[in-house]
Amino acid sequence: MSTFPITWLVSVLMTVAAYMLAWNTRVPVHARVFLCAFLLCLVFVTVLLGMRVSLDWFWPARVQPYVAILSAPTAYLGFAALTLDNGARWNTMLARNGGLVAFAMAGMAAPLPVSADVFILAINCIYIVRLTGLLSYAPDDFLSVPPHTTGLWRTAIYATIALVGLMIVADGLVFAISLVASDPQLVTLLTGVSGLFAGFVFVVALIGVPLILQVSQQDTSDRAAPSDADHAVMQTLNEIMNEKQLFRDSNLTLSRLAKRLSVPARDLSGAINRVTEQNFSRFINGYRVAYAQDALLQTDLPVTEVMFEAGFLSKSSFNTEFRRVTRLTPSQFRSKGAES
Repeated sequence: MSTFPITWLVSVLMTVAAYMLAWNTRVPVHARVFLCAFLLCLVFVTVLLGMRVSLDWFWPARVQPYVAILSAPTAYLGFAALTLDNGARWNTMLARNGGLVAFAMAGMAAPLPVSADVFILAINCIYIVRLTGLLSYAPDDFLSVPPHTTGLWRTAIYATIALVGLMIVADGLVFAISLVASDPQLVTLLTGVSGLFAGFVFVVALIGVPLILQVSQQDTSDRAAPSDADHAVMQTLNEIMNEKQLFRDSNLTLSRLAKRLSVPARDLSGAINRVTEQNFSRFINGYRVAYAQDALLQTDLPVTEVMFEAGFLSKSSFNTEFRRVTRLTPSQFRSKGAES
């Protein structure tokens, strides 16, 4: 008899969490993409579990392993993206991790006398170690987020490690019982229960992260006061920004700018965070928006051309940052300026 499983509700809640995270522009793009992919992987896993438990369909069992094996790697890549500011390093990390997952998926698809659960267990074990390794990073190592939010991100990593650990235990039990159990319904039941527990832990751990991050932006009482060295770095940075207009380089990164100033990337990031209470991306975009404002009022260039001249590559990013600063779209800003 078909029933309404809790897995359907879990999948809905996780979809909401993914949507909230996708629109949280405080989170860097690479991190958002892979953390949302992590959420959506678990959505599909719970949906497939629901089909098996509620509708007695067995074909989802063939699809589920290929989705489940992506969960831990996408979570790791999402969190690891917060520690990178160099495109080459990111591409290398993506290639290495993608190759490992592709190798495991090829093994699952090959006609080998090995259960897919073995590959899933192996991948989850590898990535729970890698996720744990991120906990050893200092706040300054998370180059893409303000230092005062790293505690929240560490909490999210802890929660994800707990979730992956639960998945390892559940998948291990399913695999062990499948070797000795003669009743296939027992395996189906255990699989469904493991999915419920995993979904529950996941929702509790991660659905509130975007909300917590939004609230935390307003609570800055625990930030370290900027030092004289911070102010000196920022004075030099602002001078070179005004004179050289480095922000117009759409490929500008924290590491490149730090080399230009002859200071470590961590020191530069920390100075920006402590003096301006912004991360590197938000600080640079502030200069870009100011440049775009002048160009919109003083030239007849199309909005798209102004966007590129200011250093933006994405129209959505340009519009989002412009509205954040001015409360207007670029077109509205130009029209209002023409009227005044």
